[in-house]
Amino acid sequence: MKFSAFLCSYSGLYARGASTEEVIRAAAEAGFGAVEPFPAADLNTVDAARAAGECARALGLEVCCFSDNFELFRDPDAMQRARRHIDLAAAMGSPYYHHTIYPPLSLRRARECSRREALDAAVPRLRELCAYAADRGVTCLYENQGLYFNGVEGMRMLVDRMDGAPYGLVADVGNIFFVDERPEDFIGAFADRIVHVHLKDYLWKPGSELCPGRGWYLTRGGNYLRDTIPGHGAVRFPAVLRVLDVMGYQGWHSLEYAAMEDAGFGIGMALDYLRACGRAVAEHRPQEPRFEGVSPVFE
Repeated sequence: MKFSAFLCSYSGLYARGASTEEVIRAAAEAGFGAVEPFPAADLNTVDAARAAGECARALGLEVCCFSDNFELFRDPDAMQRARRHIDLAAAMGSPYYHHTIYPPLSLRRARECSRREALDAAVPRLRELCAYAADRGVTCLYENQGLYFNGVEGMRMLVDRMDGAPYGLVADVGNIFFVDERPEDFIGAFADRIVHVHLKDYLWKPGSELCPGRGWYLTRGGNYLRDTIPGHGAVRFPAVLRVLDVMGYQGWHSLEYAAMEDAGFGIGMALDYLRACGRAVAEHRPQEPRFEGVSPVFE
């Protein structure tokens, strides 16, 4: 089981002035096998991207994905930005470019347009970006995220409209809680399309209680979530990793750390826990169903 560092997990280092190459070194020292960069302030040219990719490889790390965050059909500069960042992904040697589509988590903003309207606005742009990326040896990825393109039903609508385009899916095991579903269900529904995984965790409280305060988000169903160290929250990581393992997933599991606890010890604690889960999954694989000699043979 392969674990990568989503470099946004090191926001504290960036805030203190660290460069992307310094953050890559921190990920290597933590024991990750790959990095997932994003367009940080010093990672905004092809030359800078190429240098960062070379830095990662010199440290024995792969660049497993390049991630971006914007509103595809509300930001007038989104398409130009995306094409530029696809070029950065290619320069870094990343096989994937992942970007958000329409990421609002606000229930108030969820009233701005219907899911059908969001799809109609997004899909032509997605297809254009997928073709642009494919010409550069990069595959565009889309994750379950926000309140529009999330959950089994929401992503099924997108998948149905993207038929024939060269793309893949990211399974984000935390985002799914914003629409009150479970990551295992999402992974099972899209096993044939998932090529990348984001690992994060949330504390969960029922909406029947008062909101605990600052730092807590509201789900579509009125429950409460707060970022926490993976293993401390509601994600059932043994089940999630077991489903991925059984379905034959061979890609990277990228840690996206956003807990209130300091990343200096939280990231290490999370990685230790996730590795323990990975070992347990590998050592205790369930038996595949066998029907020969059990079920009657009908001729």
